[in-house]
Amino acid sequence: MNRKIFLCGVLFILMGLGLAACSGATTPTWVPAPATVKVSSASTAQPSASQSSGARFETKSHEGGSVTVKVTPLALGLEQPLVFDLAMDTHSVDLSDDLTKIVIVRDDAGKEYAPIAWEGAGPGGHHREGKLKFAALTGKPKYVELVIKGLARVPERVFRWELS
Repeated sequence: MNRKIFLCGVLFILMGLGLAACSGATTPTWVPAPATVKVSSASTAQPSASQSSGARFETKSHEGGSVTVKVTPLALGLEQPLVFDLAMDTHSVDLSDDLTKIVIVRDDAGKEYAPIAWEGAGPGGHHREGKLKFAALTGKPKYVELVIKGLARVPERVFRWELS
């Protein structure tokens, strides 16, 4: 009888820990506090943004299809690879897309750049974070847009930063 009570107690504790891990009860230190705009799943409107402390480029956030995406440029200079910190959160969608296939960078001339690497959490789950890397820009664009196509049935999520 004591063994059954012990096993039930351990199972109860493990379930509680699992729920606490998925609840996001604490805010990770890498998440700035951007304002969020709810956008319908058919919209390609520009997301809202807030200035992240100490960063040259602001963090932009987009919510749609039950997924919130936050993007922060870590490197956006000419003659150097582009690097973006990307975080996705949801409680109802499986985040299993290959980000190197659904994300591009587009400049003001319409030139598109495909990612060269994703360094972060693998496919699946409800919370993913990592760094998306692209080749260096050519020319001197006035702005760049990071475009995510088809994530959680949202046709396009567009995040734009002015360079000049």
